[in-house]
Amino acid sequence: MQPVKLFGLLLIFSVGCSAPNEGGADDQEVASSSTIATETHVFEELADGVYFATSTGIVNIASNALVVVNDEDVLVVDSHITADAARELLKSIAVLTPKPVKYLVNTHFHFDHAHGNQVFPADATIIGHRYTRQKLMEDPLSGATYQVIGSPAAQSVLLSSLVESIEASNDSEARAALEQQKAALERHIIALEEVIPTPPTLTFEDRMSVRSGDREIQLLHLGRGHTAGDVVVYLPAERVMFTGDLLYPGAPYLGDGFADEFPDTLERVKALEVDYIAGGHGALMRDKLVIERSQAYLRMYWNQVEKSHATGLTVSEAVESMDFSGYEDFAVFQLGSQDVLKLEVGRMYERLDELASN
Repeated sequence: MQPVKLFGLLLIFSVGCSAPNEGGADDQEVASSSTIATETHVFEELADGVYFATSTGIVNIASNALVVVNDEDVLVVDSHITADAARELLKSIAVLTPKPVKYLVNTHFHFDHAHGNQVFPADATIIGHRYTRQKLMEDPLSGATYQVIGSPAAQSVLLSSLVESIEASNDSEARAALEQQKAALERHIIALEEVIPTPPTLTFEDRMSVRSGDREIQLLHLGRGHTAGDVVVYLPAERVMFTGDLLYPGAPYLGDGFADEFPDTLERVKALEVDYIAGGHGALMRDKLVIERSQAYLRMYWNQVEKSHATGLTVSEAVESMDFSGYEDFAVFQLGSQDVLKLEVGRMYERLDELASN
């Protein structure tokens, strides 16, 4: 299987990023009363001490994070894609507060959310679902998702495509943006060499709570979807949730997923009372209509694959027959790469075989 093409992979890095910091790379710039920007991160305060962390584009973080500053300590949700990106996150958190990072929560095992675990403080507790620990204790660097999307080989293909785009660009502004992406990607490829997958040290099955002072932070496994161990981080008093890759403003990746169960899991996500939905990628969400669109998309996708499977089509034939009409703006990642579609459809074929054998 070949590494994914440029446009599919660009989403991995762009959806976790905000626009570059246009005021220059000062260590700290307060853009408003509720937003703080460092050289590498932008923190949007959603409630007292609760920050949604995105990227300035200087470094590939590949996914968003949540930072919860409590009375005496800090809880972080997701550690980004490399030790390099995680170090920058920790440096940026030090701009927000001098309080120590006591907890790190992994929403799931994928490389773009958990491969920064290794640089968190030795006395910090890393929390995740039991399945997340299991996957990170195996050899996640050999898995199909990492090899096709996140590996050095895949990133090198992306870098070559990026260089071609720079050379072909006649727009100075667009060229400058591409040059910044190139610099970040070159740094990222080097950073991949030091990744040591590091599993959670504390696990749970269905739910647990972290209490710090008067704040309650609920960690909820509401069902299988993007993976078998997805965790939603819910702050009921603050009416904020961080959904990892169960929900973000785009079609979820299904190469390790449970597309048949995913809509029901999202129904349980929908039941949580919130004002802010922070996803693992993309912009902050406030409207639960995105949940309904995700559910409709997942049912459409599963139904088509189920029919292809029943009629005896191969995975490649099923991919060719897929119709994403009405979701062209939603399934950008999938439509950007045949290899991603093959991973997803192949996983759904596996799932259909599992269901048939039970």
